Amino acid sequence: MDPIPGAEQTYYATSRALQYIGKLTYGVTPNHSLSLTVYGTPTFSGGDGDLGIDAQQDLPENQVLDMFGQMGTIRHRFSAFANDLSLKYSGAFDNKNWLLDVAFGWHYQNGGTRPSDGGQPGDKTGLASIPRVMFRRAIDADGNPYPHPITDFERLPDPTVCDPPAGSPLTTLCPVDDYQWGGPDFIDDATLNRYQIRGVVTRLLQGLGHHVIKGGVDLETMTYDHVKAYSGGRRFREGLDGSYYSDNRMFGFLSGPDQPVITDPTEARATSTTLGGFVQDSWAIMDVVTLNAGLRYDAQLLFGDDGKLGMSLPNEWSPRVGAIFDFTQKGRSKIFANFAMYYENVPLDLVDRSMPGERQIASFHDAATCDPRDPEQARGACQDPSNLLPVGTAADPNQSWIVTGGDRVPVDPDISPQSSSEFVAGAEYEVMPKGTLGLAYTRRWMNNVIEDMSRDEGQTYFIGNPGSGIASDFPEAERAYDGMSVYFEKKFAGDDLIHWLVSGSYTISYLRGNWAGLFRPETGQLDPNINSDFDLISALPNRSGPLPGDSRYTIKLFGATQFTPERFLIDLGVGWRSWSGGPTNYYGGHELYGDGEVFILPRGMGERLPWVHRLDTHLGFGRKLGKQNSMILTMDVFNLINFQEETSVDENYTYASVLPIVGGTPGDLGRVVHADGSALSPSEVNPNFGRATSYQAPRSFRFGLKATF
Repeated sequence: MDPIPGAEQTYYATSRALQYIGKLTYGVTPNHSLSLTVYGTPTFSGGDGDLGIDAQQDLPENQVLDMFGQMGTIRHRFSAFANDLSLKYSGAFDNKNWLLDVAFGWHYQNGGTRPSDGGQPGDKTGLASIPRVMFRRAIDADGNPYPHPITDFERLPDPTVCDPPAGSPLTTLCPVDDYQWGGPDFIDDATLNRYQIRGVVTRLLQGLGHHVIKGGVDLETMTYDHVKAYSGGRRFREGLDGSYYSDNRMFGFLSGPDQPVITDPTEARATSTTLGGFVQDSWAIMDVVTLNAGLRYDAQLLFGDDGKLGMSLPNEWSPRVGAIFDFTQKGRSKIFANFAMYYENVPLDLVDRSMPGERQIASFHDAATCDPRDPEQARGACQDPSNLLPVGTAADPNQSWIVTGGDRVPVDPDISPQSSSEFVAGAEYEVMPKGTLGLAYTRRWMNNVIEDMSRDEGQTYFIGNPGSGIASDFPEAERAYDGMSVYFEKKFAGDDLIHWLVSGSYTISYLRGNWAGLFRPETGQLDPNINSDFDLISALPNRSGPLPGDSRYTIKLFGATQFTPERFLIDLGVGWRSWSGGPTNYYGGHELYGDGEVFILPRGMGERLPWVHRLDTHLGFGRKLGKQNSMILTMDVFNLINFQEETSVDENYTYASVLPIVGGTPGDLGRVVHADGSALSPSEVNPNFGRATSYQAPRSFRFGLKATF
């Protein structure tokens, strides 16, 4: 692409945060103490004409989903306030052979996604009242190229720059294949409260060696209140031939045949209770062999909006075993192996969306009598039943509405809790004073995964374990990691004047499977246990392969030193990181779920991203102001050499709704067809496919002033 002269605009992405912490400790006696800790991080991002910064990926929000359009449409105002309070008692008995720790904690969190003008979910004025429109026209009724020109949406200093030369088959020199218009789309407000009480008893004793035996119990309860809406009550999505607009997203249900009820906004409340306990022993034999063994039990109960039990996850038995052997018998070596199983504490987002159930409906409107770019038409003509186009199902050719999701989502009565296992083995040897050379192998894999699934293309869902139980006809969810690392670590030490450390590692690893995890980087979806990986039968093929984050090779080198001449402090640090690029894919659209949901070719079939390199440095200069007082000024430079390698590319081969080519290769792309079986037109191929959508963060500086007293 070439920039249009005079059309460049500059916007900022901003975030503002305040951090506070306070701690009060009271020593009742030398063996008994109480401590109270309070800390919080109110954070605000975007608004006042600025873009927000995505908290998950620390990127401007328009870069996260590679989104283009009106700034009022793309911009949001994010807020996140978290406050934690903990009260802890620690006591020692019987000459400190018995230790007791009891803690109570409360976590409060409130956050929301608002329009940039600060509106609330369900507001009937401002940006919250305007639907978003996704424009994506690519062809005309005859299949010829007919994309929107940018002048359909933006004012240019000289609109004639988009006019093609006389006789050219092009309709515009400034085509737009995906443009967002109107309101900010999804907006919400959520409040979470989490209460926890925990007690741990520790016993120190001798018996064929030294034992540290621990046991404890904890109880946790969480409540989650969530208000959510789509701006204007719905999201419009243009058909590729421009002949219709669909209500792509809208909260509501049908009270009868073609009788919609819109719920704008919608609100849900969820609750979770978890009870757990554990015992463990660390047994040191002759300071040569250390054996660690433990067992933990947890049970989680999740309750829906109506207060009824929605999911029961008992019998979460988590074994932990490990052994360490020092073959030098002098603390200079270590051969180790560990195995552990971990269970997931299911987040309440699953209950929020599935119990009582996030009911959505969709319809199609004739573009000839509906133009949602006009807010008045978006609220009026585009919602007029006379403009509806029939969906045309086999059961009812004249059906006008599609239902996505139903009432409370059923749960497999024999569902297994989600768990993963990890095995680690390796060896270390001290090749120099405080300098260790090591080799370690790590394997992680999923035992069971909890996901929502649908057998009727999203009309109804159920929750279970893919590949077993009532979901035995679905593929088993897989996510496995293997990694081998060689590393060297020199601990921070030296003479009285100079202290230094150095570390380095080389890792080769593989991450593969058909389940991206609790977060889907491909689409930015964060719906733990109810992501879209298994939602649609039509989108299941080709999902096995290298997963996001599969960086095969990683090199890390770090070094730091500290000088303390006279009353001064000088810190120097340097870090180098290099990692090979991750996999890329060939995505297609899905009529129900939108862009990037169909793997046209098997996962990871695209070209790998290039290697990325980064050099960071640290400089600190300060002065001692007393025995325990000091002041130091620091400067950190990130990406000192200002490398600008590609970190992501556009993986949407087409925005059209297409079918996957099972087991296909890039040579088969000519066989891509629409969901109705018709061939994909060359005009429907995304012209930006395979081109960079993000690069490394440029060189940046951070300055700090630290006082210790």
